[in-house]
Amino acid sequence: MHNALDMLNVCIAPTRLCNLRCDHCYITPELLGDKTQMAEDVYRETFIRIEELFNADRKISKINIELLGGELTMMPIAFWERNLPWTLERMARWDALYDAEAALIWCTNLIFKDAGYIGLLNRMGEQYGYGIDLFVPWEPDTNRFKKDYKLLPRYLQTLEAITGIKRKTLCITMSKAVIEQGPQFVVDTFIPKGITDVTCDMLYPAGSGKAYFQKNCTYGEVSEFIIALRQLLPDHVELSPLVEMESSIRTLTHYHYPGNDTYDIEVEPNGEVTFNSSFTGEESSFATKTLSVRDVSFAAKTIFNNTPELRLRHSMPYEACSTCEFAVVCSGGWAWHKQLPKEMAGLISHGDCAGLKRVWEFAKAQTRLTVSDRSQYLTMVERRQRRGALEAQRLASFVNLGSESELLESEFASDYEGFFSQFGRPRIVAMADGLIHGKTWTERLFFYDAIGSHVRVDASWLERAAVEGGEELFRHIVYRNFHYLNFPLLDVARIVEGKGWGLSKMLDSVTSQLGESSFITGKGRHDELIEFAFKVMTDREAQEVNHAC
Repeated sequence: MHNALDMLNVCIAPTRLCNLRCDHCYITPELLGDKTQMAEDVYRETFIRIEELFNADRKISKINIELLGGELTMMPIAFWERNLPWTLERMARWDALYDAEAALIWCTNLIFKDAGYIGLLNRMGEQYGYGIDLFVPWEPDTNRFKKDYKLLPRYLQTLEAITGIKRKTLCITMSKAVIEQGPQFVVDTFIPKGITDVTCDMLYPAGSGKAYFQKNCTYGEVSEFIIALRQLLPDHVELSPLVEMESSIRTLTHYHYPGNDTYDIEVEPNGEVTFNSSFTGEESSFATKTLSVRDVSFAAKTIFNNTPELRLRHSMPYEACSTCEFAVVCSGGWAWHKQLPKEMAGLISHGDCAGLKRVWEFAKAQTRLTVSDRSQYLTMVERRQRRGALEAQRLASFVNLGSESELLESEFASDYEGFFSQFGRPRIVAMADGLIHGKTWTERLFFYDAIGSHVRVDASWLERAAVEGGEELFRHIVYRNFHYLNFPLLDVARIVEGKGWGLSKMLDSVTSQLGESSFITGKGRHDELIEFAFKVMTDREAQEVNHAC
């Protein structure tokens, strides 16, 4: 299946120190008492590296930055008086330069030790408008607010006092207690205090959440809550899941709500980078070798080491996805739930799917849309494919003329630093069997696709690819998730047709229907597969004509 992933999401934690001790937190508990603070030069270098990464990966077009802790206001306010304006200025330039919809999200529990933060945030909001988003949690059953919600009045007072920020988002962590309170409680309690946007998160088994996961609610209850909440909220308050769905449904692109972004990286106080912001401490998704924002090869190493998470974001582990019209943009729903153990998944997978299909159907009804138009996305990918073909031809000609050499992966199998030093320019790569620096063929292909390098592909390569990557790799080829890499069409078709994969059966079904007025593929969007089958048919017909002549 195709997934339209294009977001660089970066979570920066200048401190992990927190002034609360909730019963549930995705952060490893011992980190919440760590007083380590990010040095100012590390903080600023992080933004330099983020921009390098954005420019190095050709397939991303959006940037989202979250500042979080712990609790951000445990840092000295002087740090933010210097660095918050600097950050917002830099991100405003990104937005102007790259049209990247760059947004800064300030995540806070609103229990401030230093009341000066209220004035600082108001000034930043007044000066930078929608460049900064205040992001506050609602978790009623984590003991966040102490017995009988002792801290809730203080929380609401601070929320109401922050008047300068235009977008104030309430993030509801969905649980049984939230369902019991009902959506009217949200409307009555938070909207009068200035909340302009509501979103909903779900629990996932990280940090102290492994035991707390038992308090999770079901997908069906989440869908019912969101739909009911929309009907209760005043018109001026946005409900992010629905807003994103209503926007995305027109072109089936740019949907980020359930976390299926190209990147979801975390920068720790010491500058170390991990690859899934929902897992911290020893649970983190680490690079093959420790990666820091100070690394001169930061961009290439980040793209490379992110590829296992990118594969997960692309995955749709549920059978129903293949016949769902929203799957190409929903990407299988909650990214953090795709690898849940069966017993955990069984607690929540009732009443709806992980992608909240009932909410998608509600959103579609709201837009009065009949059929989503994917032509803009498909045209973009076709344009990238043509560009990639020209790049590969040019690189191959350099190799043939002797002015360039192929990069042999096997020569760098034990040389991690040397491997990345080779990508100061685009290369033609001869792939080695097995893992290279812990990454599979599929993962390395995503790396080369992003950075502008290409691979030497022939019939024998495809035979090896079938062994190394199996059906998953060929699905990415057929559905064009590799935007710039090119593969010989008829040879790919021959491999797929000769296997007993689900993809093989789908291709056979589509091929048998070519020439008919419509295709029977359920409600699923398989535009790329249909186009692939049509091109295979026309190329084979052309071959037959040539042979006849």
